[in-house]
Amino acid sequence: MQKNLMIYGSCVSRDAFPLLDPEFRLVSYVARQSMISAMSKPTDLLPGDALSSAFQDRSLVGDIRSNLLQLVRRFAGDLDVLVIDLTDERLGVVRLPDGSHVTRSHELVSSERLKAVQGRTQDIRILTERHWTLWESAATRLLGALSQMGLREKTVILNTPWAETTHGGEPAPPFWNFDTPEVNAYFSECCAHMRSLGFKVVDLPEDLRYAAADHKWGAAPYHFEDSAIAWIADQIQETAAVAASAVLRDSEAV
Repeated sequence: MQKNLMIYGSCVSRDAFPLLDPEFRLVSYVARQSMISAMSKPTDLLPGDALSSAFQDRSLVGDIRSNLLQLVRRFAGDLDVLVIDLTDERLGVVRLPDGSHVTRSHELVSSERLKAVQGRTQDIRILTERHWTLWESAATRLLGALSQMGLREKTVILNTPWAETTHGGEPAPPFWNFDTPEVNAYFSECCAHMRSLGFKVVDLPEDLRYAAADHKWGAAPYHFEDSAIAWIADQIQETAAVAASAVLRDSEAV
């Protein structure tokens, strides 16, 4: 039986898809869209030409349009699993003059759309009080919407602390000179907040927190070895199985 999967996150989750059982079908993948941006109003202040990469262009346009909830609502009735990871929150957001927020992604910066904005913009980085205030509010509203759509039991949130070393003991390259333990503590607080709202959060085991020395997307503290990706695939399949059992019990109780 076909199982429909949606991913809201990054390559950390997306790389696990090929390891899933064949019946899983990826119906939507939303990347490079901070929760702050996703729950912001769309903006008309960033027109521009399409990017050469279809995936990058789709991600950038989706972020500008804050289209996450629109996509979730489109597929909610048929979803078996929604996977969320917070890796792209590392990018922070930009506040625009109209009060909206967009993710400070590589796609946004390289598109040079920000240069055409009339008025003051503000970079808001993670690890700051301002980012936390905005993120906590956005996460609360997003998870509230997911609950209303009946997706709480079908959602799994990945807490994947960044690696400090490779399995061989080599230091993992930093991201934007951020302190990895500090980033991990920040994401841990984010996950604790989502867990407090009744959502399933799974923590990558410590013995799997190693950066891949030869990852296909390049070296980064959030590009893990195959064993970590396999663990993520197992969490997705377990969530689907538990959710399906719950649906069956509810139908038998009627």
